[in-house]
Amino acid sequence: HLDPEDDPPAIDDHRKQVPPLTIESPTEPSLIFPMTVPSPTTTQTTVAPDIQDEFLSSTECLKRKLTYRSCNVAFCPPWMRCLDGRCECKLPYQCPRDDAAKTCSKLKRSFFSYCQLKAMDCMRSTSSFSHFADDCKEDLRKKISLRGNHNVIVAEVNSESFFICGDKWNMAVANVMCREVENKDEGAEKLTNVQLMNVSEPGQQWPKRCIGIHCTGLENSLNECSFYGHKLLSARDNIATFPSCYHGHRGCTRFEFPCVNGKCIPLTSICDSTNDCGDGSDEMCCKDCRKGFHCKSNVCIPSSSVGDKIMDCLGGDDEVEDRGKLITIFSLEFQFTSVSAWCLFQCNVPGIYCMSRKIKIARDFLEKFQCGVPNMDHLEPDTRIRKKRIVGGAEAGKTQFPWQVALQEGGNIDCGGTYIGGCWVLTAAHCVRPKPEAFRVKLSVWNKRIIQSTTDIVPVENIIIHPDFNPTTYKNDIALIELKKLPFSSVCFTENAAVSPACLPWSEDQFLPGDKCSVSGWGRLVESVNSSHVLQWADINIIGNCSGLYGHRYHKGMECAGALDGSVDSCQGDSGGPLICRDERGVAYIWGVVSWGEKCGVAGHPGVYTKVAYYHNWITSHIGRETASKYNL
Repeated sequence: HLDPEDDPPAIDDHRKQVPPLTIESPTEPSLIFPMTVPSPTTTQTTVAPDIQDEFLSSTECLKRKLTYRSCNVAFCPPWMRCLDGRCECKLPYQCPRDDAAKTCSKLKRSFFSYCQLKAMDCMRSTSSFSHFADDCKEDLRKKISLRGNHNVIVAEVNSESFFICGDKWNMAVANVMCREVENKDEGAEKLTNVQLMNVSEPGQQWPKRCIGIHCTGLENSLNECSFYGHKLLSARDNIATFPSCYHGHRGCTRFEFPCVNGKCIPLTSICDSTNDCGDGSDEMCCKDCRKGFHCKSNVCIPSSSVGDKIMDCLGGDDEVEDRGKLITIFSLEFQFTSVSAWCLFQCNVPGIYCMSRKIKIARDFLEKFQCGVPNMDHLEPDTRIRKKRIVGGAEAGKTQFPWQVALQEGGNIDCGGTYIGGCWVLTAAHCVRPKPEAFRVKLSVWNKRIIQSTTDIVPVENIIIHPDFNPTTYKNDIALIELKKLPFSSVCFTENAAVSPACLPWSEDQFLPGDKCSVSGWGRLVESVNSSHVLQWADINIIGNCSGLYGHRYHKGMECAGALDGSVDSCQGDSGGPLICRDERGVAYIWGVVSWGEKCGVAGHPGVYTKVAYYHNWITSHIGRETASKYNL
């Protein structure tokens, strides 16, 4: 399926050495406040010009209109799944049951998990969460009410009443309140506070303490948020009042940021790790954060999410081991402390829920497939002196790349591949033909001429070549190899500690130009000599703007990597092999498949790889999402 303009001359060098439950339920009522909600105010504004702010990453990023549901840059919650780059509602039966806490709705109906209830709410746009309990007959939810002329917010938690402390009251909480009361996705327009001395009225019994409340801003009800700590109030302390909810769309001024949902917020509120927009779009294109934690994918998250054992950044930047030290030690005297510390305390107290723990349980259950991490007990130290080659590579250790496979056709090994789990191998389309009986896949190979004790040779059941592969232009140069199962078995080879799958990336934003990755294979060490018998590898960098180097020969779904001076490159015989990139935790992803290049090691002409993330949907349509996804199932 070649476009008319795709008529370039054949590519000089391909890297192969030879040519080529539906749940019925009544609608759940929203929380009803006893006071009338203040009427909105209208503001006349002008349309905002191009946004200029030192914390924004780029205008191009803003044009993508990223929100919390953009799973290219953020994880879907367990009650959603990533489809075509967007988090979409799951069916309730798709939620895990193991270790889940029974969850009650406002109608006192029981659900087997928080995830199941949220999936139902997601599909119906309702807000029905009440509390966690095995028996839903009793209403144990936290109760929120508005009192007095100022519409002061009073929370009843564990039969005790509290104000919401003014200094712990933020737009994320206000957005949830407006979403619950007025069903407004845009949330609140502005926060309002009042000093305690100004709220006293005859006959009113006022709380003497205030409490903190933490919301991500994506909840549908304040019952889903975490209440933490409390303190005695003085007359001059501020307490929270019902916010002014956002009404209608308007043009934003040059001092405002236009949220994807149409809301306008002050420019000073973007990239501050607080979901002011209500859809998270103000935290999605940030090259740095005013406060909070900056993810490598240019997303800002709250400091409370760092080290909480839930991966919020795509690369797990927030959960690298030493980041956990950022959590403040919780004080048992219930004084104010960090939200994360309070949540960790809550999670270990019987009868007290913590939403983060419920999400972690669901994620852990969904993420049963382990990938990207070698068996550490089986790794052999590489004691040999690494010999630098002309193309900048080095000899690999015998078990250094447990996902590397050799593709044998007849008696020759001319291509590599990557084991991705189950009975599946990923390779280049130009390496194979639709004749499975002609191929064998060799696992745990180091020297092509020597069979190791851990080497396994597996016959091929099926070969799936991308239907739009073009052998002239090398567009869509990707193929799947299905291994043949063992007799009377569901596996295709016996358990092998020297073999581990690489993870499949689901987002083209997981790794970016400049990131260091590694390529491995048995290809030529220089263009004029024979291929190597021993597996070689090299560190190379992802190179951006490759269309400027290759012009019309470079297409979507391709990725350049190497060194612009030609010092490091893949070569003939490396085709189909892996370009592996590691996230912040060291987990290995198969980012590219060796495809083609301008000879080998030529300055200004780096190797071109098939970009695996671009083909995520095609791959999962054949192998199943359970073998391919990471938290976005």
